[in-house]
Amino acid sequence: MKTGPADFSRQIQNMFGAIAPKYDFLNRALSCGRDRYWRRKAVDALAPRPGDRCLDIATGTADVALEIASRDPGNIRVVGVDFSSQMLELGIRKVRARNMERSIALQQGMAESLAFANGSFHGIVTAFGIRNFSDREKGLKEMWRVLKSKGRVVILEFSLPANPVLGLLYRLYFERLLPWIGRRVSGHRSAYGYLPRSVGEFPGPREFVLMMKKTGFQDVAYRNLTFGIATVYTGFKYAS
Repeated sequence: MKTGPADFSRQIQNMFGAIAPKYDFLNRALSCGRDRYWRRKAVDALAPRPGDRCLDIATGTADVALEIASRDPGNIRVVGVDFSSQMLELGIRKVRARNMERSIALQQGMAESLAFANGSFHGIVTAFGIRNFSDREKGLKEMWRVLKSKGRVVILEFSLPANPVLGLLYRLYFERLLPWIGRRVSGHRSAYGYLPRSVGEFPGPREFVLMMKKTGFQDVAYRNLTFGIATVYTGFKYAS
C-alpha cells in the first residue's frame, strides 16, 4: 500500500518522537563521533557572518543551530524548525544549558510549508533531514522562497560510498549491524532499519544537484565527506 505525504510525515514524526531520548547518544555512537565533524563542515560551508539570521530546518535537538550560533555568540541569530515536539524539547534544554536563548529560537513546523516571509534568512541549512521530507522538491522551493537574494543553502545528507570495497563494508555495517544496535538501544523496532532504506532511496549527488537547480538554486556544488559516507551540497539564490 502506498503512503501519502501526510501519512508519511506523521509516521516519521512519530518515529523521531519515540527515539528522541536516545537520539544524541546513538548519533555519536553509531557514527563513532563523526556526526559532529560532518555538522561542523556543514556550518563551515554555510559561513555565517555577524548580523546574519539563519534557518536550521529539521533542527532536531539543535546541534547545528548551536554550532551556527557559537561561531559568533550574540551576533548571529538562528531559528530552528522541526516537526517533532519531543526533539525540540531536548533542543531547548541544550540551548538553555549553553545560555544561547538570545541567539537561538526553536519552533515546531514543517519544511514543506515554512511559516516565514519571503527573503527572511541570510543562510539556510538542513542536516540529515531532507531524506525525511514528504515532498523534497516542495521543501527545496520553500527554502528558496525564504532565503534572501545572494543567500546560501547548505544541505548535509548521508550518501553511499562510490568505492566498491568500501561500499560493501559500509552496507554490511549500515544495513545489518547499525539497525540491530539502534533497535537494542532505542527500543524502537523500525527506526534504525528505516535509516539505511531511506539513504538507499535518496538520489545520488548528481541527481540531487539537478533537483536543486530545478527549484531555482544556482552555483550548486557538492563535496563528499569521509569517503562519501556523507555529502554537503551548497547552492545560492541570486534572484529576488
